[in-house]
Amino acid sequence: MGASRAQAGSGGGARAFALSNLLALLLPGVASIAGFIVWRDDARLDWLDPRSGAGHFAAIAIAGTIATAAGIADWRLHRGGARVVGLRERRVELLALAGGGTPLFAVMAAATLSARPEPWLVPAIALALATTAAIAYDEFTFHRRCSAFETACHRALTLGMGVAWLAWMHGVFVERAHG
Repeated sequence: MGASRAQAGSGGGARAFALSNLLALLLPGVASIAGFIVWRDDARLDWLDPRSGAGHFAAIAIAGTIATAAGIADWRLHRGGARVVGLRERRVELLALAGGGTPLFAVMAAATLSARPEPWLVPAIALALATTAAIAYDEFTFHRRCSAFETACHRALTLGMGVAWLAWMHGVFVERAHG
């Protein structure tokens, strides 16, 4: 009738999606670090300066690191064969990471560097909601039988990214506007 779940997860297509998913997971963190280095003296990023007393930078850095580490742990778990991930699941994960997370990150970067970030508020919220819907679909469709460790990875990834996003939202749309 069709390939078994193990066969579906071991093909070249699934491997290509696995690598794409890892790259999409790492992109926001790497781009953020590069952006902080390039624009560290820019007044638009003063709300991120740890010396200002605001905890935005720490919240984003800590939560983002936890999320990224959890994502890498989950990725390694699958690469090690603990649970085979089929091509369909990889596609949904890529949709959430690259189709939702990458545009969201681009909007966040544009708002952060904009002299007037307010026009970016609705697109940022809309993309965050779309990404959340893709993540929820992935979780409810494919992850009902995950191990406790894998479930913890998923929760840490989702919660970490959520906390980092909320710290960014507060920094750009509250602290910067009223700070």
